[in-house]
Amino acid sequence: MCYDTLLTLDGTHIRGYLLTRLIGHGSFGAVYEAKCNSDTIAMKVSTEEEDLLVEASALQQLYYNDVSPKYHFNGKYGPYHIVGMELLGFDLEWIRENTPSKSCQRSTLIRIAYQMVHCLQALHEKRLIHRDVKLSNFALSQPKTPGNQVSVKILDFGMSHEYCDADGNLKEDPRGFVFKKMRYSSYDVSLGLDPAPKDDVIMAGYAILYAGGFDFHEKLKSPDNELMNWKRELIRAPGETLPLMLKFLEPFFEEVGELIDILPVNHDLLKQRIQDSLPEMDARSALTLTEEDGHPVLT
Repeated sequence: MCYDTLLTLDGTHIRGYLLTRLIGHGSFGAVYEAKCNSDTIAMKVSTEEEDLLVEASALQQLYYNDVSPKYHFNGKYGPYHIVGMELLGFDLEWIRENTPSKSCQRSTLIRIAYQMVHCLQALHEKRLIHRDVKLSNFALSQPKTPGNQVSVKILDFGMSHEYCDADGNLKEDPRGFVFKKMRYSSYDVSLGLDPAPKDDVIMAGYAILYAGGFDFHEKLKSPDNELMNWKRELIRAPGETLPLMLKFLEPFFEEVGELIDILPVNHDLLKQRIQDSLPEMDARSALTLTEEDGHPVLT
């Protein structure tokens, strides 16, 4: 089945839902807005059965944590495999790209960072690692009144993995992803080590810098040795490596640099270090999404 056919399913009815528009697509497949009477959801459609079963399992496990899209169903439609889930709002990369300054204010960034770590905490407490943490894999909930309040949720679990059993024994992933080839992987993973929960946090750190105005995509174009040196120094000596405009995040990145594979991530301490980075702002306070002159304003 040609991948391109996944992008032309507008108008198709699946499980009583009409696919009304293509929201996004990637190597995983395609995501559509789908409607049934007054109910509107997101439906992911793919030819990759195993990855969608992994995604459905992660969504089910996180259902009551409110950090990911709510799971509705999964199944098969002709040659396709599908997952129905809550329809979220804009992803954080879209927000960044459509903000004139290409960056979030410090007070907004602190709250985004806090909620991103909170999402990872819920995931890691289920013994799951995401392994594809980037700004586009976090999205905002639909605005709620009063005040258009939104929260950050994590999505796209096709590459996630239950890394250990209840006794702490590590589990292999038979799918055999080669994560060291991902330019945005952490330093240790770029060396060829298996991803661990700490590497999700490190990748979240890259995403936080990107949301704060650092051109991480441009950094990824650097020669291999230069990129590796930057990744290493960011966690070894963040005070000397962080961009000037983001040096206030040093307490957080210092704590990230203390993470090691064999110990569980102390997410509460990471969240405290985010708070320490901007003490005058309550990192736990709500985000709001409004519009000004046609541009999204996340505050």
